[in-house]
Amino acid sequence: MKSGRLFSALIAAVIAFTPPSFAADDAIAKKADGEAVTEQKCDIDALKAKFESRGSGNYQADNNKGYIGKFQMGAEALEDMGYLKKGTSRNPDGSINYKATYNPANWTGKDGINSAQDWMSNSSVQDLVEPLWQAKQASYALSETKNAIASGAQIPGGCGQMSQGAYLMGAQLMGQGGVNEFLKSGGFCGKKGQTSPSGYTLGASTTDANGMCVQTYMCAGSSCSVTNKDMSKKTCVPTMKMINEISCANFSGATAAFCRRTQPYLMTQGECDSAEAMAEKEPKGPNKEKCENLTFGPGTGSWSFALACSWAKEVVADQDGMDNNLQQPTGPVSDPACIQKLQGMGVQFNSLGQVSNGTYGGTSCFIENAVSLSGTALPFGKTITMACDTAVAMENMGLKLKGIGVSGYTSDISAIRTCGPKRDDRGNIPGTITGHAKGWAVDWGGFIYGGQAVSMAQVRNPSAPFYAIANQVKAIACSSFKLVLTPTYANYTKFGHNHVEWGNQSGCK
Repeated sequence: MKSGRLFSALIAAVIAFTPPSFAADDAIAKKADGEAVTEQKCDIDALKAKFESRGSGNYQADNNKGYIGKFQMGAEALEDMGYLKKGTSRNPDGSINYKATYNPANWTGKDGINSAQDWMSNSSVQDLVEPLWQAKQASYALSETKNAIASGAQIPGGCGQMSQGAYLMGAQLMGQGGVNEFLKSGGFCGKKGQTSPSGYTLGASTTDANGMCVQTYMCAGSSCSVTNKDMSKKTCVPTMKMINEISCANFSGATAAFCRRTQPYLMTQGECDSAEAMAEKEPKGPNKEKCENLTFGPGTGSWSFALACSWAKEVVADQDGMDNNLQQPTGPVSDPACIQKLQGMGVQFNSLGQVSNGTYGGTSCFIENAVSLSGTALPFGKTITMACDTAVAMENMGLKLKGIGVSGYTSDISAIRTCGPKRDDRGNIPGTITGHAKGWAVDWGGFIYGGQAVSMAQVRNPSAPFYAIANQVKAIACSSFKLVLTPTYANYTKFGHNHVEWGNQSGCK
């Protein structure tokens, strides 16, 4: 994508985002493409795990009472969704046949599922069926139930308000019949055919095989809110409409000229569709479910937004997944602009202010604008202190190194050395102060490439296996720092590391 089209991509992301409440228990949404599915805010797995009669919340879960899989679907639900044959979920007396799931003869073979074990072994089908089943259950609610939800009436027993979440939670575990009968009976817990104190005879059981009343599940789901996702929505439709309607005739002078120059670089329909297709296929991060609900719920339906959002966290500059709230500096900051620049780059660091670093030959050494960091663009493998300008250069270099496949530095990377002289093959150099004492310099003996530790000493050996990449690393270092000394430096024959420095000297040796 052309760089000028980043603005268009940003428009698409903004259009795709509307901030409703999150929904945490999503199924693989892309498999419901073209269908509106219902999602609960509550984590239904976590709620089920609270009950001794239910499973452990994984795809192989089996409570040995007929409820199987991650979502603990029972015989009635599986029959309703076409996986068990019609009539097999009920006993001759009309009660639920909880054990029907364990008989392979009861399965229809839909989606290649021919037994309970097949079901538990197929996470994709489980994820696909769950939200579709919930949406189907919502349509089964009787008018009395819908009225109770609309009015916010209390669940019989007074544990909370009747909500769609309460209905779906109860229906998930007892069937919609159990929920409807519980409400119609005024809150009676019993088996089918039993009569409530009010004289109502239950047409369906309101307790499960363990005697657990549907009220328990409804109360657990009472605080759940519901998000309706429409997976057929495509953000490229409104996005491209906005882009295509941009008319430079609406502007004048320099603004119109700018519009005409940049308009050819705006995103095209093909590029938008391609970006969305790529984003849909990419693995999503830990926030996948709630981010998909954000955009396919009230938003316009953007997989690009869902992908980016799924890896994000609600903290400042969190590329490494950590909070970047700066600590108060322990000393004065003489260059706050550098600190702001480093923060703006999205680097995780702590600002230390001015740090005293000893004396040598009557000279006191200080690290101005000191920061401690462990490397955001390219990890150091440890926390290192250096001057802010050095940190900026390290992060810029890290981005470039990452671009050629380098994944880290070797463990000997270091920066600060107590106030003292410079040194090379000749030993200590009189009348000098090393850049390490001022936080200007970093030494690193090698880098990680293709999973292997590569010594910078290979830069001077044309027959070395990583000679070419080592010289490429050297070139990147020289483009990032004022002074770079490598093992090819005449006075570094005894050294096998890179010395990179952002100080008063310059050179690439």
